[in-house]
Amino acid sequence: MTTSAGASSSIFLLVEIIGTIAFALSGVIAAARGKMDWLGACVLAVIVAVGGGTIRDLLVGRLPVFWVENPWTVLVALVTAVAAIIYLRIRPITDLIKSRALPLADAAGLSAFVMVGAQIGLMAGREPFVAVILATVTGTGGGVIRDLLTGQRPGVLVGQVYALAAIIGATFYVTLVELGVQADVSIWLPMFTIFVVRLMAIRRNWHLPKVAVSA
Repeated sequence: MTTSAGASSSIFLLVEIIGTIAFALSGVIAAARGKMDWLGACVLAVIVAVGGGTIRDLLVGRLPVFWVENPWTVLVALVTAVAAIIYLRIRPITDLIKSRALPLADAAGLSAFVMVGAQIGLMAGREPFVAVILATVTGTGGGVIRDLLTGQRPGVLVGQVYALAAIIGATFYVTLVELGVQADVSIWLPMFTIFVVRLMAIRRNWHLPKVAVSA
């Protein structure tokens, strides 16, 4: 993965791997909660892992999309899914643990892929606010697809602090890059911020105001 503006390619590769594994795990957990078979779980894991990035690449005309050009992402997602499925077969987990593991995996995937999306937006020469939009799409796209395929309403549309956490982190990252802050700080600090904001929102039941319609 090529980077610019002081960003380290090795760090971003690590971030991308973290995001891929985390979202693949969230796909398997969601599949387990939805009583899917192992093939469905693998398919869902891959779709969640590559979904947001695919939408991003289509928006910026980056063809072929990233996982066609570099299929390692699909392989990492598949290996993660198979390993998780085997683990769940050997050591089944309770619904309570599943309900707690899914938000953790989802928050980790969101925070990682927002960083990747923001950097790709900057690399493509887009304006900072466009990079923030692309980062948000990259981070939230996979989760939206996962929710739709498992019959859930996407959290990004029902008042959850999900897209907002992505926007906050992406804006933070773009600002640090524009200021020339060291790569280690400009990547990990916004990523950690997204993760914490998302988990705090879940723990404290933070929601955005809903649209009020008069009767």
